[in-house]
Amino acid sequence: MPSTVSADLRVLTSLICCKMNSEHRTRRNHALPPSLQVFIALRFFGHGSVTDDSGAEPHGVSIPTACRAVRRVTKALCRRQNQSIKFPTTPEEVQQKQRDFMAIQGFPRVVGAIDGTHIRFTSVALGPTEYVYVNRKGFYSINVQLVCDAKYRILNVVARWPGSTHDSRILQESRLGHAFRDGQLQGILLGDSGYALKPWLMTPFLIPQTPAEQAYNSAHRTTRALIEHLNGQLKNKFLCLGGTGPRVRTAEKVCDIITACCVLFNISKDDHIQEPYNHMPDDDNPAPEAAADDDVHGTAVRNDIVRNFFTQV
Repeated sequence: MPSTVSADLRVLTSLICCKMNSEHRTRRNHALPPSLQVFIALRFFGHGSVTDDSGAEPHGVSIPTACRAVRRVTKALCRRQNQSIKFPTTPEEVQQKQRDFMAIQGFPRVVGAIDGTHIRFTSVALGPTEYVYVNRKGFYSINVQLVCDAKYRILNVVARWPGSTHDSRILQESRLGHAFRDGQLQGILLGDSGYALKPWLMTPFLIPQTPAEQAYNSAHRTTRALIEHLNGQLKNKFLCLGGTGPRVRTAEKVCDIITACCVLFNISKDDHIQEPYNHMPDDDNPAPEAAADDDVHGTAVRNDIVRNFFTQV
């Protein structure tokens, strides 16, 4: 069991027990306490299974009952998404995020690093559209959009798109993408070459031509690496998101599990539970596909950043 489970159990029980039906009865007509439901769910999130290492039922609770407990806790966590996962909106919040990122390697105006990560899953009921869940590496997955800040806090998660969907489309269709395009959000995101260059989304130069462009790419790479580290932390903390992934009946349940783990990840940050740094390369993620043509205004913004921050005088 991960070392954070006891702390997570205490925090989670107090946060979500009021959202759960504590009078739920099992087939044996015994109440399943919220704390036990949370413990069973944490075991599933942390280990990828509701059973213990020997395959035994947890605490004498039948596997069907345990699965229902996991589902209830998962839904309760999903209902906390807007409380636990927030993008900076006030001038003070935006400026603090920008200062934190600027301190890494001098990249200005950054409020978040963005990436897509693939979560494997095994399903028994995808139906005739199952092919859309097969990504370019040939396995079933959900392509999850994640944005983090410089403190490894998740600022945005979109967990609903099949694995064959391009990262850039997920951003384009998301509320976050619409908010940036409409000018509702300030600052810029850092993304890899799988995204199109925008005034609010900076990507690296594919072929840097000058020392200044090389310096820009170096700062971009180092700063954006935080989202890759976060992906590793998330999958290391919640083993249900790694390996072959959860076995569920519907893709909707996979998406809920992913969202619940992201909420729990931020809850652990709120409670100052330190994550061990154990970043492992995410070999499941396909290499980014080339995005659509860059935006002319995005090109102008990137050139200004290079000229003002990465050109040696």
